[in-house]
Amino acid sequence: MNMNEELSFSIVICTYNRDEYLERTLESLNDLNYSNFEVIVVNGPSNDNTDQVLSKYIDRIKIYKNQAANLSVSRNIGIKAAQGDVVAFIDDDAIPEPNWLHQIKEVYDIHNPIGGAGGRVFGPGGDHFQFHNGIINIWGEADVKRDHPGEFIQQVNDNYNILMGVNSTFLKSALIEIGGFDEYYEYFHDESDVCVRLAKAGHPIYHHEEAYIHHEFAKSHIRTTNYKLNWYPIVKNTVYFGIKNSKGVSNIFKRIAVPLWVASKRMSEFKQWLREGNITKKDFHSFRKMWFKGLIKGFMDGFFVRRKVNFNLVEDGEFLVFQKEKHLDDSIQFDTNKEAYGICYLSRYYPPFNSGGVGTYTKVLAEGMVKKGYPVYVITSGLPEEEMTLNGVKLISIDKISSSPVFDFISQTMNVTRTNLEYSLKVSYIVEDLYNKGLIKVLESPLWDYEGFLSTYIEGLRTFVRLETPLRVAAEAQNWGWNKDFELSSRLEKKFIESCDAVIPISEDIRLTIGKLYNIDWSRLNVKCIPLGLVENFEAQQILSNIKKNENKNITNVLFIGRLERRKGIDILLRAAVNICKNYNNVKFIIAGNDNILFKDGKTIVNILENEMLPFSQQIIFTGEISEQEKNKLLASCDIFVAPSRYESFGIVYLEAMQLSKPVIGTNVGGVKEIINAEHVGILVEKEQVNLLERALVKLLESPELRKSLGDNGRIRYKSNYTADLMINRTLDYYNNFLNSVG
Repeated sequence: MNMNEELSFSIVICTYNRDEYLERTLESLNDLNYSNFEVIVVNGPSNDNTDQVLSKYIDRIKIYKNQAANLSVSRNIGIKAAQGDVVAFIDDDAIPEPNWLHQIKEVYDIHNPIGGAGGRVFGPGGDHFQFHNGIINIWGEADVKRDHPGEFIQQVNDNYNILMGVNSTFLKSALIEIGGFDEYYEYFHDESDVCVRLAKAGHPIYHHEEAYIHHEFAKSHIRTTNYKLNWYPIVKNTVYFGIKNSKGVSNIFKRIAVPLWVASKRMSEFKQWLREGNITKKDFHSFRKMWFKGLIKGFMDGFFVRRKVNFNLVEDGEFLVFQKEKHLDDSIQFDTNKEAYGICYLSRYYPPFNSGGVGTYTKVLAEGMVKKGYPVYVITSGLPEEEMTLNGVKLISIDKISSSPVFDFISQTMNVTRTNLEYSLKVSYIVEDLYNKGLIKVLESPLWDYEGFLSTYIEGLRTFVRLETPLRVAAEAQNWGWNKDFELSSRLEKKFIESCDAVIPISEDIRLTIGKLYNIDWSRLNVKCIPLGLVENFEAQQILSNIKKNENKNITNVLFIGRLERRKGIDILLRAAVNICKNYNNVKFIIAGNDNILFKDGKTIVNILENEMLPFSQQIIFTGEISEQEKNKLLASCDIFVAPSRYESFGIVYLEAMQLSKPVIGTNVGGVKEIINAEHVGILVEKEQVNLLERALVKLLESPELRKSLGDNGRIRYKSNYTADLMINRTLDYYNNFLNSVG
């Protein structure tokens, strides 16, 4: 055993009718780079193929049975069977990062006393977090996404640090002391209750900023859709949690009033879902019955029933070290590729640490290349560590390079150029080091901010630039004006393009636009147009498949997603929306995106059009910035998607809607006209034309049949031309063909 692995872990997986997910989770444990752990699976009353899956591991793991569909009982069975120092819970639909246990151990090494530790949880797709640094108050109200680790480690407090069950580890001795999980909780708030009780007993909970788990969030006997949950235990357990954990802290009046108030928020959610058409009236009545039943039961049990803790959690037994083997399930293997070479991508932004169009497609490319067996490095910013690995991609933070300014001879009035050159220089230091060590052969950079410019001077390195919106076009679309700083940066953009070995425009229009702007002779360069591609949005598709419109639905939802800035044509859309709302009261415009951007004369577009929109405040709705989950919900529930941009080098947001069979309206500009390339795919209007946009919207508002036809055809176009696999394969073919041509 490695001396850094003296802490032993018992990984406990509680499962119930998820055979396919369970097998993938068990296989992923072979990839953990920690060795001092055992695996315990507690199988609920499953009637699928779970037993057959477990039979493959009978000599490598401990297997227990729980005849009741009660997660807390299963967790306590796992605790009792555990012979490790730390009991680590992971769900049967989750995958840990290879360094998960090493990073969890760091927390236990640092803190004493400690009750438990856990890290961040990625949601489906790995491009957003479900949980990081969560806390809960004594009434059961949780805040599960916070920027910094929770500081609530005191024994007596109104708030406590919590862990998400899928990524929660606890000191076994502390669990034994408090009686493990309260078996009253069959589901929901079970792990939060343990966290609070541990902290109250002097064993605080700590967060790790990484220690990542990837969570599929699969359906279960309790969770079938995002809305159709078993609300009875959720409401019951929330009320019970508040009453039990406020004992000795709050007076009897609060212990009655606050749980009722917290539960009433859930009822308000049901009403909102009904108004928005996410659930039917039948659903609402069903939810209300479950809510009322849970409310009464939670109050009665909270005040009059003792906790169902378990102090019989000690059992003699063997610590069965998990013997790692090669993957049995090809679905989670990477390809083996003896001819593979290292690839480095540049992107200032990389999800889920920060967002941006370049970051989104870079992540898809990077992870796709890794799955094909290629070592991939991404140089980015905003990482919690200088270096880390995520889904097989090695991420390197630009912040690891500390250097004195080199370009301070450039005037301070040229701030854009100075900043970009300093960044490009730092990038080149890392790229050159990777190249000199023989780790990479290919470098790809976006055009924006010419990140890879100075790396083109590394002799022998093959450099590719992917062309998006150039500075000149962005400045014109945004009304930024033009100055000497922009002029110099635009010249450096041109120099960067001409210095690269090969060029990848994301649309034919961007190739023509840049060629004309910068007077570039493309015949002298290696150029191949490769459109961007999207990963299938299974989360949004699941929402879409489960949405049942309100029985009396006569509202048509029109959706816009994007920054509320001039380039996106938001002023054109809002003026058209006002005109339409004057004549149609059965339409709702949902405007999703940052609405604090100054549009003109120091005012936002909302401020500018405030008086015009005021009579239609119930029909024109501004959401502000939205999360990935909220975006998926809006895309799934809209009837029409519209974005009247003044310019788009590509227009991936249209594809996000077309992927879900939504009819789209765009403008006849840039790459948009290549995506919406025919009348049967979507509707194109000329930019700046309020009246033409208004007509297109009315046309779709009045024809459900046309909406369906355009949506179906849009989905076909996406599948035929713009999938992630197509983008990855086209890019790799281009790399290989170019490398073969130059020897």
